[in-house]
Amino acid sequence: MVSPRFHALTIADIRRETAEAISVAFAVPAALAADYRYVAGQYVTLRATIEGDEVRRSYSICTAPEDNELRVCIKRVPGGAFSGWAHERLRVGDALEVMTPGGRFGLPPAAGRARTVVAFAAGSGITPVMAILRSVLATEPDSRCFLFYGNRLSAQDRNVTRGAK
Repeated sequence: MVSPRFHALTIADIRRETAEAISVAFAVPAALAADYRYVAGQYVTLRATIEGDEVRRSYSICTAPEDNELRVCIKRVPGGAFSGWAHERLRVGDALEVMTPGGRFGLPPAAGRARTVVAFAAGSGITPVMAILRSVLATEPDSRCFLFYGNRLSAQDRNVTRGAK
């Protein structure tokens, strides 16, 4: 296991996922590939200097290792120092300090077996769960996954609420 440490990684892609969330993918150089190898359910810590202060925030990796991409979702939090900065300032090609993956939340692989996986998630807690389910489906073709997901508002309600004055 690699000792946790930060490396400057280049932002390869930024995607608007919802009105409140972006996903950010990082280019991991071949020399650091082993350091950034992860299992579904892990997280990375991002570090930036914002208005002279070092700010760190941890985000779940939202891709499965089989996707061959290191990507996190950042939900804008009202008044959030890091999330607001990320939404307004980050651009493709920027470098950001990213700690090597950590955490033990996950589901051990069961290659060659057929199993039923049931997952429960709410709100932005969906990100590690989706990575885990994507990994199961990619590596266990005979397994089945069921997801129960809760959110404050439906997508339709969010659009209606935003349009209302």
